[in-house]
Amino acid sequence: MNYPLLKNFKVDAEITNFLIKKFEEFRRTNVMSWQEDTAFSNQDKNSGYQTPNMLDWDNNEFQSFLNNKFFVFVSNELGSSNLSYFWAHYLEYKGGGSMDIHKHCHNEDFVLFVYLSTCQTGNTIFYLNDFNVEYMQRTCVKVRPIKNTGTCFSSLLAHEGEFTEENKKIFVVGLRLNNNKTC
Repeated sequence: MNYPLLKNFKVDAEITNFLIKKFEEFRRTNVMSWQEDTAFSNQDKNSGYQTPNMLDWDNNEFQSFLNNKFFVFVSNELGSSNLSYFWAHYLEYKGGGSMDIHKHCHNEDFVLFVYLSTCQTGNTIFYLNDFNVEYMQRTCVKVRPIKNTGTCFSSLLAHEGEFTEENKKIFVVGLRLNNNKTC
């Protein structure tokens, strides 16, 4: 297997537009934001909206897209179909939002972002080595949110969303390897 630590790629506009359409549809019918364990840094200012796990959304069109076209796309980007979804949700930064440094290794093996908007601010910062502050600063990689692009990374990577007042939107997918072998 040759899985990436961090990989950026293009996303077909058809995929991005579908994800935006479904996010808007979800928002029209589900106004409340999921707040449990949110990492938005200034929740008291209503700085962000995040959906619950979209794998549980009872929407046939969305589920069919996720399990067919989107799964083929994800499999191609990671070079493997030996994967399963663990989590999928939308994030929207607004009103001066940022995301604290965090990892996903408690849930999944890889994370995939699809950027649904382009912003001049609000980079995602990845820390390739978070052993100490010196290593974090030396090994940080900034990814600017650009619509129709994506990033896939190991869940072991610490990352954060820089402050932005722009309307930054991301579709986030947590992936697990389907590996029944023990090492």
